[in-house]
Amino acid sequence: MRLHLPRLLLALFIAVSLSVPLYAQTKNSESLSTIVEKINELKSLESLLNKKIAQLEKEKKEIEMERKQLAKEKKETDEYVKEKKKEADEYYASVKKQVEQYIAEKKKELEALEKQIASEKIKKLAKIYAAAKPQAAALELSQMDENVAAQILVFMQARKAGAIISKMQPKKAASIFQKYLMKKSQLKISKQ
Repeated sequence: MRLHLPRLLLALFIAVSLSVPLYAQTKNSESLSTIVEKINELKSLESLLNKKIAQLEKEKKEIEMERKQLAKEKKETDEYVKEKKKEADEYYASVKKQVEQYIAEKKKELEALEKQIASEKIKKLAKIYAAAKPQAAALELSQMDENVAAQILVFMQARKAGAIISKMQPKKAASIFQKYLMKKSQLKISKQ
């Protein structure tokens, strides 16, 4: 835009400098009408130059307004993107929390189900050992893990459990009986 202004000024300067020598010559040879014609031509060039300058100034203002509008739109877009990213992060955190809660609930349900299945298996074993002779049941239970043996005894009638424990070796019987009492009290507490 500003490159046009020096060119126009140069053109005006050339026109003026060409007309000055002509003016000097015209004193003698040309008439006053030629000089007036040259002055009118210069005024016309000056008017044209002023119009070009005004047009360039107008274009400059329009470009500046467009630049400001683009800057405003960029700022609004950046804010919108920032807001949407925040919403997406919040939504992701919410969904993640819900999924974690769901997984935790399902783990609890699975653990409860596993305990229930284990309990059912222990109850079936308790029926089998309760039906067996105390001596045979004592021999089998003595060779098992003491916690499992104690849990099997918990699901038997106290009289049958006592008969089986009495047939075990004293040291083993004492250890299993302690665990049996603990599990029996835990079972009573969990039923309450």
